Amino acid sequence: MTPPLPEIPLLDLSLAQRDKPAFIAQLRGMLVNGGFAYLAHSPVSKELVDKMVDSTAQFFALPADVKDSVTMNDSAHFNGYLRKGSVENPTREQFNYGDDAGNWPAEGAPVYHKIHGSTPWPDEAVFPGGRAVMKDYYTQLKLLSLQFTQYVAEALGLSPDAFESISEPDVAMRQLRCKLLRYPTCPPSTTGFVPHTDSNFLTYLLQASDEPGLEIQNSSGEWFAAPPIRGTFILLTGKILEKVTHGLVKAPLHRVVSPTQGTRYSVGYFQGVAMDTRVSETKFEFPQELLDMKRARQEREGDTTEFRFTESDKIPTGEGVLNFKLRAHPLVTYKYYPELFPKFFPDGLPAKYATAAH
Repeated sequence: MTPPLPEIPLLDLSLAQRDKPAFIAQLRGMLVNGGFAYLAHSPVSKELVDKMVDSTAQFFALPADVKDSVTMNDSAHFNGYLRKGSVENPTREQFNYGDDAGNWPAEGAPVYHKIHGSTPWPDEAVFPGGRAVMKDYYTQLKLLSLQFTQYVAEALGLSPDAFESISEPDVAMRQLRCKLLRYPTCPPSTTGFVPHTDSNFLTYLLQASDEPGLEIQNSSGEWFAAPPIRGTFILLTGKILEKVTHGLVKAPLHRVVSPTQGTRYSVGYFQGVAMDTRVSETKFEFPQELLDMKRARQEREGDTTEFRFTESDKIPTGEGVLNFKLRAHPLVTYKYYPELFPKFFPDGLPAKYATAAH
């Protein structure tokens, strides 16, 4: 395994079994001081990861009409295929999927519970074995995230089950999202994914090819590369974890620069919290040792800002997620959320979507 850059720590998950206090101390430093790391020696088998890498490339190699047949625009749950740019010259392609099990939303549930639901999949005849591999991968990442969340809680001086209070009580109902991404060759300095912080709790990113592109911003505002290292995930903390810890944990800014040769593939696994959670109402008590670490980080970085909740933190997280998705996907809003469409598009459907609306 190629060692990581000095900027990016490497967490060896097997250390949690051999020397848990040492692992928890390393994790604590990562959470408070950066919010990103390579995660090595996870329980997800190399065989399954290799199959997922192959299935990701297999999906994006499907004919355009097959991928368009599972378009996100025909999913009330924002699952399916999405392309940025033209068929001939896309700058990014992606495929979102979740757990098809269960019935959502439950009768009488808020409208944002409609986010949960089935995924449109290519037929087995054209995508042989792909769906099964991706479902298996989803299941294994879910198990990893459940265990790792306990380690995160312990690293923050909480009981292992502390974050159960902001999670769905029924583990089977905890809906997470996988996103397959393809970045084709583009001219130099093309932005494959704009600078952003992840809005969820934790992200586990599989860099599924050798092409670089992921960059993370350090505390000095400089961008540095996070090149693929086989056998690892990139672990990124999200804004929800930052907010429920009142800024104790950092959510790092990151972006993707498109490759100038070759094709970059990646698979993001996004762990959230219960949709009815209001982050402004969460209360956790952290040890003074960690608060001192936060203060030291702020002094080092010259950060004088005081943590404050925003108005969006006072609504259920599911409502916030739905609002973002409704703005980002006009056709889905038009087709499946007609009662909310005027709120987000008071001037009607943008012209470029009009022909696809019928």
